[in-house]
Amino acid sequence: MKKISTLLILLLFVVVCSFAQGNSMLWKISGNGLKQDSYLFGTIHMLCPDDFVIKQKNLDAFNSSKKIIFEVDLSKPENAKSLQAFAVSDPNFIKGFSEDEIKKMDSVLVAQQLSIKLLDYVSPVAVISLFSMKGFNCPDPTKMKSYEVELAALANSHGKTIGEFETPDFQFNLLKDLITPKLFMESVFQLDKYPALTAKMVEAYKSENLEELTKLLEDSAWMTAEQKDKLLIGRNLNWSNLIPEVIKDQSCFIAVGAGHLAGNKGLITLLRDKGFTVEAVK
Repeated sequence: MKKISTLLILLLFVVVCSFAQGNSMLWKISGNGLKQDSYLFGTIHMLCPDDFVIKQKNLDAFNSSKKIIFEVDLSKPENAKSLQAFAVSDPNFIKGFSEDEIKKMDSVLVAQQLSIKLLDYVSPVAVISLFSMKGFNCPDPTKMKSYEVELAALANSHGKTIGEFETPDFQFNLLKDLITPKLFMESVFQLDKYPALTAKMVEAYKSENLEELTKLLEDSAWMTAEQKDKLLIGRNLNWSNLIPEVIKDQSCFIAVGAGHLAGNKGLITLLRDKGFTVEAVK
């Protein structure tokens, strides 16, 4: 049952890297001719309310920045509409399973107060997202917090400009391509392991321990080389080419999944390779 939580991991942190450069989720970008400092902040895309906090140092960096940049701007109405469209079911996906596989999966899902019939109503991507949400064991899943949502609301209330690196279409199609029937089935059969793994990741995130996050996920069993290339390396390389231009003339607060920060192909290293000074903010 390899790669049991690949989609859980990528939806939360996408942390698969060989090492971490320091223990912080906030990094200052300076030097290389910049007129002002910018910031790189690693997010976790969802948290139970009791675990969610925006630390003062992050607020200070946020407030000092003129532009806020996300992977995708969830506050844009057109993006919200796209996300709703992506939840539509795919009738062909269920055809990738045998009758026996469907029965076995449904047995596991029923024990988790779910059902394989979810695929009749929503997309595989939406179902995998639901799996990851259950891993948090929040008292009320409908009240889960998102750094992207909260920061976007804060940016709008302060009249700050919001930018994005990608579109919902790009992200959804990327996940759709990677969620094969085989991966979906493996995820179902390992649902009972989600809470323990999620708890460890959340604790590492809250303590800003990038090194510990890396240790949790550095085993290649969590993600294939192809998935790592598509979900991490390719996107990091693209973003590292976009960032110099957006921070050239204004201070930016860049908030992306924490897993994009560390590693020899992470944003910290890639930006340093371009001549910037990237320092952990303690």
